[in-house]
Amino acid sequence: MLHYQIRVQDANAHTFAVTIDIPISQPNEPIYLSLPAWIPGSYMIRDFAKNIIGIRAEQQGNVLPIVHCDKQTWRINAAAVGIVQVSYEVYAYDLSVRSAYLDQHWGFFNHSSLCMAVAGRTEEACGVTITAHNGWHVATGMPRKQGHHFGPGEFEAANYEALIDYPVLMGQLDIHEFIAGGVKHSMVFAGRHFGDADRICRDVAAICEYQIEMFGHQPPFKEYLFLTMVVGKGFGGLEHRNSTALVCSRKDLILPGKTAIDGDYRTFLSLCSHEYFHSWNIKTLKPKTFIPYQLDQEHYTEQLWFYEGITSYFDDYVLHQVGLIDALTYLGLLGETIARVQRGAGVDKQTVTESSFHAWTKFYKQDENSPNSIVSYYAKGALIALCLDLTLRLESNHQITLGQLMHDLWLHYGKTGIGTDDDTVMVFIREAYGLDLSGFFQQALYTTQPLPIIELLQKFGIQVKREIAADDNSHGGRRASAALPVALGAKYKASNQGLELQVVFDGEAAQTAGLSANDRIIAIDNLQVTDANVKEVFERYQPKQQAVVHAFRRDELMQVTLTWQAPKQTNYLLSINAAPQVQGWLQIPKNTQ
Repeated sequence: MLHYQIRVQDANAHTFAVTIDIPISQPNEPIYLSLPAWIPGSYMIRDFAKNIIGIRAEQQGNVLPIVHCDKQTWRINAAAVGIVQVSYEVYAYDLSVRSAYLDQHWGFFNHSSLCMAVAGRTEEACGVTITAHNGWHVATGMPRKQGHHFGPGEFEAANYEALIDYPVLMGQLDIHEFIAGGVKHSMVFAGRHFGDADRICRDVAAICEYQIEMFGHQPPFKEYLFLTMVVGKGFGGLEHRNSTALVCSRKDLILPGKTAIDGDYRTFLSLCSHEYFHSWNIKTLKPKTFIPYQLDQEHYTEQLWFYEGITSYFDDYVLHQVGLIDALTYLGLLGETIARVQRGAGVDKQTVTESSFHAWTKFYKQDENSPNSIVSYYAKGALIALCLDLTLRLESNHQITLGQLMHDLWLHYGKTGIGTDDDTVMVFIREAYGLDLSGFFQQALYTTQPLPIIELLQKFGIQVKREIAADDNSHGGRRASAALPVALGAKYKASNQGLELQVVFDGEAAQTAGLSANDRIIAIDNLQVTDANVKEVFERYQPKQQAVVHAFRRDELMQVTLTWQAPKQTNYLLSINAAPQVQGWLQIPKNTQ
C-alpha cells in the first residue's frame, strides 16, 4: 500500500508538507511521480505541480537523485528493495474549490493538488495520515481507519482516483449533521458566518430527500458532506463522490429569524442542489470516455451539455418541487436562463456540443468577446433539458418525465459503470420508451437553430413575453420598472471616472462606432458621463440620433461618432395563463385561476 502523510507545514506561509512512502520490491526500479494537470468537474488545465516546493527522495537514509521529466512528472531510481520516501511542500493559497488553501484559521485541499500519483500503481489502495493544528477538526468523506470523528487521523482510499475524489476541510469548523433519505449528511462551515444552521439543514435535507427518491432511493454513497467555505464575497462548487466543496458569501446564508427565501439564500440552496445532483449525474453516470479519467492532459467530450445542463435544469426545479420557491419565482429564474443564453451572438455561432468539446479553451478561459462567440453548455444545456422534459411529457401522454429518464439512465449506465456515448440518451429514449426524438436532438445539439422553448411552454399554459430591459447591463426574467430609450450595446461598469466597457456586443451601437471592451467613455457630446448621471445622459437621446463620444483606450484619448440604437427586448417574462395545463410539471395552488 502507498501511504501519504499530510500536515500543516507553515500556515503563515500557506504550505502543507507531504510525505509519500512507496514500497519497492525490485532494486533499481524506476519510480515515476506526477500530479494531475486538472481536476475532474473543472475542465481547464491548472498545472497543480507548479505549487510543488523542494521535492526530495530518500531510501534507507540515502538521498536518491530526482529527474524532472516534464512540468508535472518526476523520476526516481530506487537503490534497493524497501521503502522509498518522497517529501515536498505545497504552496496552498488558492481560495477556490479546485485546488488548495491554508491560513492561520482553516485549510482546504483536494488531494489532486497535494498527492502525487505513482505511475503503474494507481489501482493500489492509498493510506493517508492527516495531522492538523491542535483544536482543528478534519472533515472529509474519505473512509476513516483511525481517529475521532471529525478529527485528524488515519484514512484509506481504494485507489488513486478515489483519493483525489475526497476533498478535506480543516480548522475550527461549525459542523451540523442531519438525516435525509435514511443517510447521514453533514453541513460543515469554515470561516465566520451568521447563518441559521438548523434552518439551512432542514431546507437542504428536503432537497436531498427529493433527489434520493428521484433515483429510486439508491444514493451512491453511505454518507455525504457539504464542505462549505464562507467568505465575504465568493461563489463556487465542485462535486465529489460523497461530498461537495462549496464557496459562498456570508450573505448567502439565511439569518436566524428570517422566513422568506431571498435571492442570496436561494442561490446557496441552488448550489447545494446542483452539486448534490452530480452525485448521480457525472460522478457515477458519466461519459464512457471518462472511464477512467485522463488527468495529464485535456480530456474531451461533447456530452457536458447533458452532465452540466441537465444538472442546471434540476437545481432550481428541485427547489420548486420541494416548496422552497413558488412557481412564479421558478418561472422568473427560467426567464433569466433564456435571457442569458439569448443576449449574446454566441448562441448563433457555436453549438452546445462544440461548447462542451472546447470547454478547455473557450468556456473556461472566457474573455471580453466570449458573449459574441460562444454559448454556455450549462445554460443552453438547461434549456435543452427543459425542452426534453416537456417533450417527453407530451409525447408519452404525461407518463414519462425527465426525472424518470434520469433514473433509468443511471440504472443502466451509471450504477453499472458502463458510461454513455454521444448518442446514448437519444437511443435509450427510442428503445426504452418507443419515442423517436432524433430530430429534436439533431437540432438542439448540432445546430444553432432556436430551441422550441416558447412553443412547448405554451402547451403547458405558460406565456412567454419579451420586453425591453432597464439598461444595457440588465437582462433577465423580471419586468423592468423603467427602460432607457436607447442602447449603447455594451455592458459597462460606471464610476466617477466614466463608463468602462466590459463587453461590446456584435453589431450594436458601441461596436459600430469603433468602441471596444476596456475602453473608458468619459464624455458624450462634450459633457462628462459618470455613474451619477449616466441614466440622465441616455434619456436625452432617441434611436438613430448621433452623439460624439470621447473615450480613453489605454492612455490615448479617442473620439468617435456613435449612432444610438433602440434597446433590444432582452427580458423574457414567463407567466401562467392556463393553470390546469401547468399541473404536473409545476406545483400550482389549487385556487390559482
